[in-house]
Amino acid sequence: MQAGLAFAVGILVVIAVFLFLAAFLGATYFGLAVQGEVILAVTIVVVALIIALIFYAGVKAQFKKVKTGKEALIGSTGIATSDLKPTGEVRVMGEFWQATVKDAAIPAGQAIVVVGMDGLFLVVQPIEQKA
Repeated sequence: MQAGLAFAVGILVVIAVFLFLAAFLGATYFGLAVQGEVILAVTIVVVALIIALIFYAGVKAQFKKVKTGKEALIGSTGIATSDLKPTGEVRVMGEFWQATVKDAAIPAGQAIVVVGMDGLFLVVQPIEQKA
């Protein structure tokens, strides 16, 4: 798909350049006036730019970070909605999750960061708040 779009952009640009050169050299094709060739060339360039933008968006989407599942949760921050000693409830990315903490207890209202997952439980640590 993307190779086809790149090929189409290349062909359209070549046609547009050919029409621009023909217009500036005064040659006419298929009975078109010079102004008609210029208008056609500009239209082809605009279409090529639109296709190039679609191509760019497609290529850019291929390299975006995954934003769902375990990969999106790990590293996210949230807040403890209940005391975690060692399990409790946290709110991360607008959702409530059951969470567990490995080291010390975390009081409700404490900012947390997700460091892993254990089944459907998030493994969290407190975020050190700077004074």
